[in-house]
Amino acid sequence: MNPNPKSPIVVEEKNGRGIILDSLIQGFLILLPLTIILILLSIVFNFIFGIVAPLSAALDPGTEEPHWLINVLSLAIFCAFIFLIGLLVRNKVGKVYFKVFERKYLTKLPLYSLIHQTVYQFVGLKKLPFSEVVLLDPFRSGTMMTGFITDQIEDKLYTIFVPTAPNPTNGNIYHVPKELITFLDASTQDAMRTVMGMGTGTADMLAGLNLSEILPKGSEREIIKGKIVDDSLDALPS
Repeated sequence: MNPNPKSPIVVEEKNGRGIILDSLIQGFLILLPLTIILILLSIVFNFIFGIVAPLSAALDPGTEEPHWLINVLSLAIFCAFIFLIGLLVRNKVGKVYFKVFERKYLTKLPLYSLIHQTVYQFVGLKKLPFSEVVLLDPFRSGTMMTGFITDQIEDKLYTIFVPTAPNPTNGNIYHVPKELITFLDASTQDAMRTVMGMGTGTADMLAGLNLSEILPKGSEREIIKGKIVDDSLDALPS
């Protein structure tokens, strides 16, 4: 019997090939920026070493091999150079000048954006989109929304996607100051499940959260069996 080309076995093989190809591409996109960075750092180090190397003749006359102190000195200058650049960019004036320089020149270089994003995510300076779950009150109304951070503008402003239920592919984008955001110790998967479940599981997601710090004053609430219950309900007749 001839195998059916539409059989599940063929589909699984295609899916397997797709996973392998996708993994290879993802690995390449991660290693390429890191390789370029290592090459650039090597060029800078060799440049510094070339400037310092002539001092080897004074430290150890009559030998062609550079003195070991030259390597140590080159490494110290290299680290000091990187530290100085980082120090200059940390202050407000340096940060403004660097942003202008980056926008005019660096962003026009091939692969700069890819390298920039990869390094920031690798060292933890920038989170991956949708990797952080938050509660936000964009209108200061006391009504909290579940959102996912998609970008960060410096340290004070966040771009947040708030999905609609039960279809999380639709939603709204808010640019919210940090003081209107509460970061949750919850995974993206758990938060997405509450969206697709139209709120089911929210109590578990918010477990351990100090509600008195985020809820409006005069509205004492507590989470009971998966529901947010207001104290004013006690006044209702049973």
